[in-house]
Amino acid sequence: MLEVINGYLMVYFVVLCTLNALLPSIVKPVAACFSRPSNQERTIWEEILKLKAEQKIMSIKDEFAAYSKLQRKINKLEAELKDNSQSRMSKNIAIKSSVQIALQVVLALVMVVSVIWFRRVPIVALKGNLFPLTTILRYPSEMPNAISTHVWVLISNISIKTLLKPLTS
Repeated sequence: MLEVINGYLMVYFVVLCTLNALLPSIVKPVAACFSRPSNQERTIWEEILKLKAEQKIMSIKDEFAAYSKLQRKINKLEAELKDNSQSRMSKNIAIKSSVQIALQVVLALVMVVSVIWFRRVPIVALKGNLFPLTTILRYPSEMPNAISTHVWVLISNISIKTLLKPLTS
């Protein structure tokens, strides 16, 4: 029923389509490498923890002034940490979207160039006659009952995205 004419091309396009479908999942760990907390944020966090530990030792009734002073320092440091964290998160979003766009452009260029380069090479030949669909499936290849690169990429893209949808959601 099915005869693979060019197995390497078939696998090549399946891999490209799989990478295309998994791209958002691939970008997350790559972007995470660029958005780790800075040394300043770690230092502020350590100081907050130290001040909170010091505050726990104090009695709020006996040393109200010192307790309140520590609380004001903690509030100031937490506000500073929050500002730093928000700027880091916005940078993370910018990096993530930039990396995703760059990878999508590279992958799209590779896909388009490959489809154009191998446009006349049939990937799979079907046994039997698929009369109404023969011309559409083989275009621009001249081999009868063949599936061309264009159609194979279309079928692979739709199939892989459908299969991987539960994993990427």
